[in-house]
Amino acid sequence: MTSESGAVSAREQIARLEEALADNASLRRHASSVAHDFNNLLAVITGYTEMILRRLHSDDPLRRNAEAIKRATEWGAALAQQVLAGNRRPQSAPAPVELNQIVGNVTRVLQPLLGDTIELVTRLDSELGRVSANPHQIGQVIMNLVVNARDAMPGGGRLTIETANVGQVVMLAVSDTGFGMDDETRARLFEPYFTTKEPGRGSGVGLATVYDVVTQFGGQISVMSDAGAGSTFKIYLPRVQEPAPPVETPGTAPVPAAPPVDGKTVLVVENEREVRDLIREILQLQNHVVLEAGDRDEALALSKQHIGRIDLMVVDVGIPPSFADEWVRRVRAARPEIKVLYVSGYLTDAASVDAPKLGPLLQKPFTVGAFTKAIGLVLSRPK
Repeated sequence: MTSESGAVSAREQIARLEEALADNASLRRHASSVAHDFNNLLAVITGYTEMILRRLHSDDPLRRNAEAIKRATEWGAALAQQVLAGNRRPQSAPAPVELNQIVGNVTRVLQPLLGDTIELVTRLDSELGRVSANPHQIGQVIMNLVVNARDAMPGGGRLTIETANVGQVVMLAVSDTGFGMDDETRARLFEPYFTTKEPGRGSGVGLATVYDVVTQFGGQISVMSDAGAGSTFKIYLPRVQEPAPPVETPGTAPVPAAPPVDGKTVLVVENEREVRDLIREILQLQNHVVLEAGDRDEALALSKQHIGRIDLMVVDVGIPPSFADEWVRRVRAARPEIKVLYVSGYLTDAASVDAPKLGPLLQKPFTVGAFTKAIGLVLSRPK
């Protein structure tokens, strides 16, 4: 028999659990909204930077700056995906990457942030093996370690980045001559949201993200540091076993990519004007005729009014994602031939049960090349 006090205690526990679940749901909704806005912003920066790069000659002095902006937005997108997704790991496609090249890209971007009081030294093994990883996430790892080292040397010092082959693994080391860490700090270093920085100067997610990315690709990380004696972070990633070069067979032609398809009519349904403008410009570069709508009601009216064929719709998914399919079915009731490409700034998993199913899903921020390829593939498929 349950006592009255026991029943009250159980009710209190249930109430607290319900309150915690409500708070968690609210936090997820907020994170999703932040991701949507941030990814739309990055989509605009990434897209227009790519279009600028296409207009700059290889020897233009502005090209290096534009490339640095593009890389920084790619790392920002990778960081946003990982942090805002919480425990849901991004489904990254690892590929053989050159660590030395990524180190060079990161240091070019971050060199101005180091200032005149920090000396940057790189010792990169010219025979370094490749590792299997996502290049954007590895760039984010190096960026986080470099920024962390800079913050440990407010009075200046030396920042050293090294790479080397160590047996069957590749080592990346980032060292600083800063104030170092005590045993307690070292023990909690990779805990999410743990930081020794003053409020407003550190979120505590940088090193936690480093640890998550390194372990995701089968690597390990070690830290050597003493208070007042600087710090060294060493990352070990499995080395890619390079296959023998393929033997060319005479008369064998490469498999062609998706055939170029241009001159089509595309209806763009996107509520963010800057993203809509970017999509229109990319499509017009491919000689497509573009119809634009800021919301689905406007798009539905435009579909009814337009005289002539509409070959494709580019539709922002929105929340909940499954509603996008319902709206596309309304359009297809009058235009059964129309194809669809979904784009989303939310953390939408294309394999989830809520994801739209009537067309492929392209996550924002996308590159000009990825968007153009997706458009070509959708238009070239039979309905």
